[in-house]
Amino acid sequence: MTLIREATERDNGALNELQKKCPAGTSLVLGVDSSPDYFARSRPFKDWHVFVATENNTIIGSAAFAISDTYVEGRKIKTAYEYGFVVDPFHRRKGIAEKLQRHIEHILARAENGVDLLHLDIIEDNIPSLSLFSKMGFEKVKDCMTISLMPYKRQRITAEGNIRSMEEADVDDVTDLINEMYRGYDFFAPFEPKDFVEYLGRIPHFDFHNILVFEDNGELEACLGIWEYDKVRKYIVEKLNWRLSLQTHLIRLIGLFTRMPYIPKPGEPLLSYNLATVAYKRPESMRELLKKTVNIALENKINFIHVTIDPSSPLATVLSQFRFQTRMKLHVLTKPLKQERFPHSRERKIYFDVAEM
Repeated sequence: MTLIREATERDNGALNELQKKCPAGTSLVLGVDSSPDYFARSRPFKDWHVFVATENNTIIGSAAFAISDTYVEGRKIKTAYEYGFVVDPFHRRKGIAEKLQRHIEHILARAENGVDLLHLDIIEDNIPSLSLFSKMGFEKVKDCMTISLMPYKRQRITAEGNIRSMEEADVDDVTDLINEMYRGYDFFAPFEPKDFVEYLGRIPHFDFHNILVFEDNGELEACLGIWEYDKVRKYIVEKLNWRLSLQTHLIRLIGLFTRMPYIPKPGEPLLSYNLATVAYKRPESMRELLKKTVNIALENKINFIHVTIDPSSPLATVLSQFRFQTRMKLHVLTKPLKQERFPHSRERKIYFDVAEM
């Protein structure tokens, strides 16, 4: 008999072992290891919960959600972002993921939670997950994308101005930059300075030092946070499909004659940064911060720099100016828990928190 319960810190080891059994991806298959802290990915959220499915006191599946007050179509509502669905390969096709989802919806539908809308994102080639959530009443509202820059050579900083780490005195200016950048985006709630500081304090391996700012004539023009995600989750390359394998061999061949990105081989770690708190007034300022980030990544042998964005975000244009990159499509799905509908979501920009990447 399958039982669903909320996870506790005592489940940390078992959840890490479960995750190791569940490689991620199809074209690029990655082994995932969140030790020593399985819950680190959840900690940036203020109100998060992880649930486990068990049989005979053994964890065979898990899923999570995070509740937040945010804005959708200009209305302040309570949403729940769902993530982290994993099922032991030996227990698949038994409806475990569906049982986890039904349990989560039962909890979120309670009056004390007051959740109006569920949302999640699914990689485009994850057909089983797309089929499951579509069957359970979710609808695709938009296709967004994760853009991954591939560092391969040092970038020359050209714009006049000062690039430095964020300081406590910058909190008001950085908060204003972020609020102005994402004003009107769905799933974004403007920060108050004290809430922003609290948010930074929740992100593991992240603080003011991880945020770069571009300052020109004493005015902050841009900010960009670098989350060292390999300290939260370790990825090991397990397999590449034939097309990606062919591309990798071609890149290595060309690399004999000129600088090229390095794509790890099977058995090697894939190291990455996730970009957070990305905002700017002028595209030129953000381009310089991205150049600096590429240089930092090169120094630390980082393979990819990830950011998930709405395709109509102006940031997409800035990122397109960098030569080597990959793009992965994400389907954004939603499901109302109440009668209220959101008919214009397809037409609006979507904001992604760093923990949603």
